[in-house]
Amino acid sequence: MRSRDPYNDALTALAAFAGSGRFGWGEPLVATALAAELELSQTPVREALARLAGEGLIEHRPGRGYYAPSPSADDIVDLYEIHRRLVHLAIDLLDAAGTTVALQSVGERSEERFYAALVRSPGRAVLAQTHWRLTLRLRPIRIVSAELAPPDLAWIVGVERHVADGALVALRREVDLHHRERSALATAVVAVMRQSVESIGQI
Repeated sequence: MRSRDPYNDALTALAAFAGSGRFGWGEPLVATALAAELELSQTPVREALARLAGEGLIEHRPGRGYYAPSPSADDIVDLYEIHRRLVHLAIDLLDAAGTTVALQSVGERSEERFYAALVRSPGRAVLAQTHWRLTLRLRPIRIVSAELAPPDLAWIVGVERHVADGALVALRREVDLHHRERSALATAVVAVMRQSVESIGQI
């Protein structure tokens, strides 16, 4: 049976591929091959690729086509710095409101889920949407980072407690430290991403 909304199907599938690290570092994204894999026509796939490129999840190189992201170490550092500032904005909004919240994590604890819940907590839609787009860009980077330095569950439990207790000074300090630690892995993350592509190319 043909899909009633092939564009949305293509967009959902390709966004999931991009966010899961399915595409290799700088890998060409060929619409014909992706359309065949998804059992869709090329038109909705091309439209979905254009949308994802507009959101920064993949790269569009004029005259050459679409490619998986190939971030440099500086790009990764910049992404984490933008993320840190968005998180600080959410904390500032909670501070200004003088409220405390108990974050409701769904599923297994992770740094991504913690930050998503924290940024949603002030109830600002634009902030939450902006953070979500950045989260999707960071997701494949976080996957590699977790291989290099596994997430610390105790840290997540600790910062959740800071939020619940309204200990926002301590929370800001932990957020800054965490982002510095992740940014410090940027060069190693790029090396792993490059290596995975080179290994595939040698098969």
